[in-house]
This record gives sequence, C-alpha cells and structure tokens, in this order.
Amino acid sequence: MQIRVLLCSCALLAGCATRATDPNAPRELLPDPTYSKWLQIRGLGRPDDDGGVKGVFRTADKVGAPVWTIAQWASKHSLADPAVTRQTPLGKDRFQIENLSKRVVVDCRCGQIDLGIFASACYDHPRQPNESWPHLLVQTALTDTRFPSHTCYVPDIKRLDVAMSCRLDSFADKQPGADPKLHAAQFQLFLYVQNLTQGDDGFGDMIWFGIPIFDNRYPVKEESYQRDGGKADASGKFIYSLPGKACIAEGQGFVRNGRLLAGKDARWVDVHIDVAPWIAYAYKLARKNGYLPTTDFKDLYVSGLNFGWEMPGAYDAVMQVRGFSLRATPKAPAP
Repeated sequence: MQIRVLLCSCALLAGCATRATDPNAPRELLPDPTYSKWLQIRGLGRPDDDGGVKGVFRTADKVGAPVWTIAQWASKHSLADPAVTRQTPLGKDRFQIENLSKRVVVDCRCGQIDLGIFASACYDHPRQPNESWPHLLVQTALTDTRFPSHTCYVPDIKRLDVAMSCRLDSFADKQPGADPKLHAAQFQLFLYVQNLTQGDDGFGDMIWFGIPIFDNRYPVKEESYQRDGGKADASGKFIYSLPGKACIAEGQGFVRNGRLLAGKDARWVDVHIDVAPWIAYAYKLARKNGYLPTTDFKDLYVSGLNFGWEMPGAYDAVMQVRGFSLRATPKAPAP
C-alpha cells in the first residue's frame, strides 16, 4: 500500500466532526458523504509518475475544496489523462469518469459511488511474485495530522460504527490458471490508525486496519494480519484485517450456494460493525509482533481511510457502494 496519503494536511476538513448539541452524541467523521465537492485524481505512481494530484473529477456544483481523492496505483490509462478518459454527466446529480481500465460513477443525491476496474486491460502477462497490481481506491483524510481533532482520538472513542451497503454490479474472471497466492480480486475498506503525537519518536507510524468486503477466493474471509509487502513500494507497516463474519451477517454476503452473486443476480450486502474494540485488539497484536515499538495506545488517532479495489489478477469488476457512514461516539467524561 502507498503510505504517502497518511501525513496530509487538511485544515479545512469539517467531517471530523459533525456538530452536535449533545457532546456525547455520535458524530459523523466523513467530510463529504455525498462526494459533492469533486474528487482529486492522483497519477499512476512509479514508474509512470510521482503519484501526485494530476486532475479532478467534476461532480455536482463544487462547494469548497475537494476532500476525496481517487487513487489508481500501478494501473494503466490514467483517469487524469483527457486523451484516454471521458467525463460525462449522466443526470442532474450523477456523474461518470471512464476509460479503458477504470470507471467511477457518483450519485451526489444519495451518496452512491460505483467503482469499476477492468484489470484485464492492465496486464500483458499473469502477475508474478513481487510485481505490483492495479488499484482503484477513493481516500480521504479525517483530520489534520498536524493538529488532530479530538473526535478522532482512539482512546476517547466509545464506539466507532462503520456502515455501508455494497453490490457487485459485475464480475468477470479473465485470469486463467489463477494461483490464489498471487491472484485475487479484493474490495476492502482500510482505516489509518496512526500515531499523531507531535514530537513522539513514533509520530506517523500506523496500522492499516482492514474491513474485508469482497474477495473472490473466499465466500467469507478469515481474520488475517501480516506485514504490508508483496511489491517494491509496500509500506512495511502492520496490516490487520477483521474476520468477514464480524461485519457481514451469515448468509448475507456475495456468495449463495457456492455461486457468486453478481450482475443480474447481485444483491445489496450490508456491512456494519463497531470497530472500536477491534482497533484496541489490533494494536495489541501489532505490538506483540514487533510493530509500533515506540507508540502507546494513547498516541493513536483514526487519521484517514480508503476503500475500493486491489486487483493482483486479471479480473474485471464493478462494486456499487451506498450509505457509507463512519460515526464516532465519544466516551462520557469522567465525573
């Protein structure tokens, strides 16, 4: 995973947190739940470019600076290249950006986003060990990492409720002879759980905290943890991924009776979980395995997130996402 997004400055963010008259009420952390402020587009990353912001996806009537970013690491046909990409309004509140290998559709009225990656257009040979793979992610900061919001401070969060509904609008397997150790189609959400204590030796160190949504290799994904690796530009940080059964109800996922539910058979899959206790567990697991050596639990904030596709294989797929929410309920102050 790319780590360059973690130490961004977002002083104008309003999402962390929603104003509430009750100081103990849940607060929405997402700065733009309807994707109405346009989305910046990053480059493809090395070796094509530096991965910096190269363009913008225009949605709705822009109000304020964009807070979402589209990341397209290690893919082909940059969404920021007008020579190969077309932006199209599909209606008053629906907008599309598309090229040969990627498609993003936003409905600003209801806060739905469709992420389509056609990875078969990105491979000219089956992926080999240590080779990078195409990504299509949307990401946002939740707080200014220089002056972090207390709303995002992990030790004082009682509940951190993640909710979204996802529908696999299409899926095509174009990876003959797939090796499950090398090839997969994965759609997941990652929170950045990060040390933001200024002056601390561990400032910036972090955990990739994962919520697995879809993986074509498994009907339900098991809990996993590992070092972020497998390619030259990996961050080397600790990755923890929840067990799928903790966030998707039994029998309500993307597989039924051994058959993948996509296209005309697709259904909306609800993802919902309070991740606060799991973050505490993941921190202990990271420390036990030698990560975050100079970071205490009191240093941790939820500083940002991304969700979308990682495609270490030739798969073409579109996932629709609606109702995404990240709500923090603070602990009651001590009497």
